[in-house]
Amino acid sequence: MPAVAELHLDPAHGGAVRKFSYRARRGPDLVKGVVEAVTHGEAVRAIKRLGLVVVEVNLADAASDQGEERALDTRSLSAKVNRDDVLHLCQQMSVLMKAGVPLAESLEIYATQARNKDVAQVVRHIRDSVCEGEELSAALARWPRVFPPILVSLMRAAEATGMMDEMFARVGKDLAKQRKTAAQVKGAMMYPAIMGLVAVVAVAVIMVFVLPKFEPLFRAQGDALPTLTKGLVWLSEFIRTGYLIYVPVLAASATGLAYWMRTASGRLMRDRAMMHLPIFKRLFRSLYVARACGTMATLLAAGVSLLDVIRICKDVTRNACFDPIWTEMEQRVQSGNDLATAFRNSDMVPRAVSAMVGAGERSGRLPEVLQTTAEFCEEELDHTIKNVTSLIEPIMIVFMGAVVGGIAAAMLLPIFNMSKGLKGL
Repeated sequence: MPAVAELHLDPAHGGAVRKFSYRARRGPDLVKGVVEAVTHGEAVRAIKRLGLVVVEVNLADAASDQGEERALDTRSLSAKVNRDDVLHLCQQMSVLMKAGVPLAESLEIYATQARNKDVAQVVRHIRDSVCEGEELSAALARWPRVFPPILVSLMRAAEATGMMDEMFARVGKDLAKQRKTAAQVKGAMMYPAIMGLVAVVAVAVIMVFVLPKFEPLFRAQGDALPTLTKGLVWLSEFIRTGYLIYVPVLAASATGLAYWMRTASGRLMRDRAMMHLPIFKRLFRSLYVARACGTMATLLAAGVSLLDVIRICKDVTRNACFDPIWTEMEQRVQSGNDLATAFRNSDMVPRAVSAMVGAGERSGRLPEVLQTTAEFCEEELDHTIKNVTSLIEPIMIVFMGAVVGGIAAAMLLPIFNMSKGLKGL
């Protein structure tokens, strides 16, 4: 830990030596401390000489105020930057740096031409950090809600190899694939959501506006009213008059469910449901396996260490059902064993994938095999999405037909009974 001394004048620099508080990383551990320097840039360089990866450096006498202000600024800006903005940044930075434009100048050019002023502000923050001597990977790591872990890791590898333009191109390609896949999955999920919403609106309109017109006719039949019609009349009346009961209950239930889904048990339940739903489980399993294999291939090809790759993939999948796979894989790598067994021991990963990964390990061409595996999984995902969409469509049509048909039957049965009675007279 660096020593802390009183503020004094440095005659060599002609300025005051000030105390800077810092947060940095030594491997996976977060380190905090204080260092003395004349300028912010010198403080950053002094921290790097300690073998640390800089996360944040502030003047010590104003650290708390500046830290709170910066954290608030980071949160507010992060919420306004989406993944498409990051994709566009990576693509433009790759083009600029391939043309020989220096990093800081490339960041400034992009900030000047950015379509979103919030993105421009974030990029200028990063440029300022780079100009002060901070590594680009550390500057990006300050914005965890904006820049994915794979981008930070690839930039760290690029700083060691000097292939920053190629790394930006790789991240841009990876993010473009993720965006395409996410759009496909959302499209497959959108159809049942829209159909369900239409069914709810149709039922609500019938219950609130149509059914009350028939209530005088239903009351005239008294106990002779069919059971299905009685239940429908009661439900219609409850919807129209009992909103002081069900609206607060629904609001409280939705709030409680949203809070519970943020807990570990709620996320586990949600992830298990995604992985085991009869129709959607193949879709989500293909999605996560394709994403994991593609990320592993990109990172390993860039020279990122295998343990770091596994930790990043755990964050990329973000599914509790896959966490045991990454935990077992990390333990096996630390003990010198293979990766494929961890895939093979899980029912979430297709046997073909674990076999391909095992072949890649034995041949010493794991990055190439993982890339081939990712492409195979993406094709499987496309095929699964088409199958799921083709299955959902008739199911939703049958469901809507059953709901609307049941309501129509409940409304028409009393009329048929009355017509039978009149014929008997």
